[in-house]
This record gives sequence, structure tokens and C-alpha cells, in this order.
Amino acid sequence: MNKLTEDEKRVRKELAKVFPQLKINAVKVCGAGASKWSDDLLQLSVEIFLEKETDYQIKVIEDGKLENWVTFVMNFQLKRGKTTRMWHTHRKFIGSTRELFNGTYDYKQNEMFPEPFADEISDLQMCIDKQVEDLNPFQKMLIQEKVYYGNSFVDISKKYDIPYTSLQQGLKRTLRNIKELCKHLT
Repeated sequence: MNKLTEDEKRVRKELAKVFPQLKINAVKVCGAGASKWSDDLLQLSVEIFLEKETDYQIKVIEDGKLENWVTFVMNFQLKRGKTTRMWHTHRKFIGSTRELFNGTYDYKQNEMFPEPFADEISDLQMCIDKQVEDLNPFQKMLIQEKVYYGNSFVDISKKYDIPYTSLQQGLKRTLRNIKELCKHLT
């Protein structure tokens, strides 16, 4: 086993001093992916620093740039893409491997659980319902009687004592307005 020189001991001592801040920097550099690869990124960046010549390491430390240097390498390794050592040793394998499935592929529908999304109404239907809600009483009555209940104009005319043509024209205008207001969802 090789013994460390005084310079190498000094480099490791300085790395130990800035290590807590380097961990914080690694999380910041990784952002949302910190849980996946911040520890690997930090290890790799420190390793890259330690692969440099001892004289270069000492110069970086004496210039007070150790934290900046390692953080710059972390940023470069993470953001540069598929040409970096980080990509080839760590990132390429995370999320691109398949795991064994020990479940069942039986997809028949259980009676306790409804079809997924079957009970949800569409955005278009929600828009139509909202527009009907905001109608005046006459227009709302037209929609309910003709569209929802399916009554004829003759029956509606007799029931409310309103002229047949007023009902027909009123419903056409109301449906056209609703269609215009909700057409962005079709």
C-alpha cells in the first residue's frame, strides 16, 4: 500500500473541510434529479479532481478555488449530456432498466372497481353544464324540456302557453351560443 505524501494528505484534509458544502452544491446542481444521482455526481467529481496532478490540486487549494472547481465539474458532468463520464457510468442506467414483474397480467374488471375514467365527465360536458347553469330561466326551461326530457315543441307550447316559433327560435339561439362558447374544447 502506497503511503500518502504530505501534499496528498493536505489535499484530502481540504476536501474534508469543503465536503459538506459540496454535498449541498451537488443537490442544487442536480435539481429534481438529486435523489437519483447527486451522491454519484459528487463522488465522480471528487474522483476527477483527485486524478489531477498533485501540484495542480495544491494550486487549486491555494487559490481558494477547490469548492468552485469541484462544483464546476459537477455542473459540467451533469449538464453536458451523453459525452461525459457521469452519463456513461451512472445516468445511462437509471430509468432505462427493466425490472422483473411478479404480479399478474389478468386485466378482467373487478366488480368493486369501476372502469377507469368512466365516471368522469369530459371538459366539454363540464363547459356545457356551466353554460346551461348560467342561462336565464326561459333558456334553461327550453334546454331541460327539449334536450334533457325530449318533449316536442307542441307539448312545451301547450304546457307553458308560449308560441311554437318562439320556442324553436329560442332553442336554436341558445344551442348556438353554447356551442360557440364551448367550441374550443371540441
